[in-house]
Amino acid sequence: MAEIQSRATTHHYKVDPDFKHELMRVPGGETFKNCYQCGVCTATCPIARFTAVFRPNKIIHMAKLGIRDVVKDDAVWLCVVCYSCREKCPQGVEVPDVLRALKNMAVENGCVPAPFKEFAVNILKTGLAYNVPESRTARRQKLGLPPLPKPNLDDLKKLAEVTHLDKVIKELA
Repeated sequence: MAEIQSRATTHHYKVDPDFKHELMRVPGGETFKNCYQCGVCTATCPIARFTAVFRPNKIIHMAKLGIRDVVKDDAVWLCVVCYSCREKCPQGVEVPDVLRALKNMAVENGCVPAPFKEFAVNILKTGLAYNVPESRTARRQKLGLPPLPKPNLDDLKKLAEVTHLDKVIKELA
C-alpha cells in the first residue's frame, strides 16, 4: 500500500465555473457538454494506445469541471485529428473539434509547447513543419526521388497575417 501511495501524485486544481461556458462559445467547443464520460473516445484513440498522457475523456472531464489549467496541459496538443473518437461517440461529441478549441484557447493564453512553436516558425520560413536537412535532400536526389515541392511562401505569409499567426508567433517567442 505504501508503494502505491508513494507513486501517486496529487494535483490541486482551481475550478472556474465560467470556463466551460467560455469553451462552448469557442468554435468547435459546442458539443463537449454532451459528453457523459463513457470513455469510448479514449478506447478508440490510436494515440492513447501508446501513451498514458493523452486521454481525451480526461481532458473533456477537466474542462467540464471548469479546470482552466487544462489548456496548459501539453496533452491537448497530441490529438492527430483522425476522427476515430468522433465515429464511435454515442453522444456525437466532436472530440477533435473540442480539442482544437482548447488549443485555440491555449494559444490565446500563450500556452503552446515548444515543438509546435517551432513548427509554426518553420512553416512560415520554409513551408514545411520540419527543416529538411541538405543530407536528406541529397539522399532523395541520389535515390531518384523528385525534389520536394516548393511552397508559395508569399501566400503563407499573407495567410499568417490574415489569421494573425505572425503576431501569435512573435508573442510566443
